[in-house]
Amino acid sequence: MDKVLRQFLEVATLKNVTHAANKLCMNQSTLSINIKRLEESLGVPLLIRSSSGVELTEFGHVVLEEARIMQRLHDNTLNKIEFLKERLERELKVGAGHAEWYLFVKDSVRTYRQRHPSANIHTEIGNNLRLMDQLLSGDLDLSVGNEIYGLNRNAGVVFIPLYQTTHKAFVRASHPLALHSCTADDLKDYPAIHLTPNESRYSHVMDELYRQEYGNSVHMKEQIIYSSNTIDACIETLEDTNAVLFFPNSMESYFKSFNIVSLALSETQRMSSIGIYLLRERQDDPQLKDMVQLMRQNFTENQARVK
Repeated sequence: MDKVLRQFLEVATLKNVTHAANKLCMNQSTLSINIKRLEESLGVPLLIRSSSGVELTEFGHVVLEEARIMQRLHDNTLNKIEFLKERLERELKVGAGHAEWYLFVKDSVRTYRQRHPSANIHTEIGNNLRLMDQLLSGDLDLSVGNEIYGLNRNAGVVFIPLYQTTHKAFVRASHPLALHSCTADDLKDYPAIHLTPNESRYSHVMDELYRQEYGNSVHMKEQIIYSSNTIDACIETLEDTNAVLFFPNSMESYFKSFNIVSLALSETQRMSSIGIYLLRERQDDPQLKDMVQLMRQNFTENQARVK
């Protein structure tokens, strides 16, 4: 708002130039000169001066009313700017794997939203390498999922481990292999389901030596492959076919509600670490430390489900 209009607003409200000057912490003569210049610029008298103070002319009342409207608009604008700044400062972008989202990330985001109701929150659920690519490009603030074997040493990220898990082979309860022990070779006769399969365009986050090995380890080229980017679609495929889904064992209780069970495999599955990735330069960010603490807390509370 124009400073001279604000000065006029004080004079018109207090009806005294001296009192207005004291409130505005300025010289009385300077205030009088500014009001006089305002009158000259408008071409009309705004005040009737007397020894006891000032009174508004008819023009003065009009300017006072408009000045008050301008003051409210100005204050509202500043309030909206502050509100938007707070939202942007507290904006949080979280990535998570499907299992981690179900187990504890969803609850953590919900709690964060309750603590910061004006904050923008964006979530990405899906592939581990894709989430890492988004983290490195600044599209995510943190990512939750498997520790990436062979991650590029120049990535500049830190990994905060939470727990370890193995993968199990999940099928519908009426699957031909569901009632007896089987081997990994037995699975080759059945379609495989890939949930958010790895894409070659995101392999750059890994060291060159590990790229081919990693790609070969997650694809069974002799099998029919079903793939999807949603866990709901994968569950529907499991229910309707003899397909097999390898997924963290921590989701076993969730799958049971869909009549989906794990196979008794004779081979021991490799353990993998689940944790939180964030950029090294942001690990002391209070906002991210708050979310990491929430995730630790929610993971602890849901630990029985993880086990």
